[in-house]
Amino acid sequence: MQFNGSVGRLEIKGDVRACIAGTVLFALLLNLGFWQLGRADEKNLLQIRWEARSALPAITPLALLLQTSDVTQYADRRVRWQGALDPKAYLLLDNRLHRGRVGYHVIALVETGDWSVPVNLGWLAGDPSRRTIPVVNVMEGAALIEGQVYVPSAKPIMMVEQLPPDRLPSTVQTLYWDQWFDTLAALTGKSIFPYEVRIDPASPLALVAEWPVVNQSSAKHMGYAVQWFAMAAVLLLIGVLLMSNIREIVAGRPSS
Repeated sequence: MQFNGSVGRLEIKGDVRACIAGTVLFALLLNLGFWQLGRADEKNLLQIRWEARSALPAITPLALLLQTSDVTQYADRRVRWQGALDPKAYLLLDNRLHRGRVGYHVIALVETGDWSVPVNLGWLAGDPSRRTIPVVNVMEGAALIEGQVYVPSAKPIMMVEQLPPDRLPSTVQTLYWDQWFDTLAALTGKSIFPYEVRIDPASPLALVAEWPVVNQSSAKHMGYAVQWFAMAAVLLLIGVLLMSNIREIVAGRPSS
């Protein structure tokens, strides 16, 4: 179905269906651009929060964190406590990449008082052929644990339900502390601290402990936003040129 009209010298004509499709696509491109701007703001806020909380003194004992019901107050807080490690009480978090190499994050379940705290010791290389699982040499006994609490911004999405581990050590694809409380408590004999602590890279217990504050910088999101807005601008320009006689008006030529 065609339409046409005019405003003074400006003539507009085109296909209704093509116009609707173009409008929907234009709106989608704009929405993607604004979404990327929102992500850039989120990354900036995360960076600011991390810097501010990294400057605060470490919390000790760890149980002080649990006195607040606002879980956002846990995130990025530095903690320090004396814990006890069991060389067999750990989880291997599978499919973790480090500089293009596949491996695992080693999550030690460190005892402290009535709690068992998941402490991420860092990255450990895996077998490239995926035929074997590495043996982790977790020290045994008392140790000073220092690190920062990691609270994910969103719950992980998995296509298949992840069942809690039925033994220690064990390999898992993701971490669901809030759904694994009972199982892990039964395995360790302790209540489970609800969030992961990422160990200080300077700790003698640390493996490859490189913890990026954000997985993509705000500058990258800004760049993506510019790309989406540029595509929207190009689409709008093409639509105007195809549906109107604007080129003839600008060139000073009479309309055909």
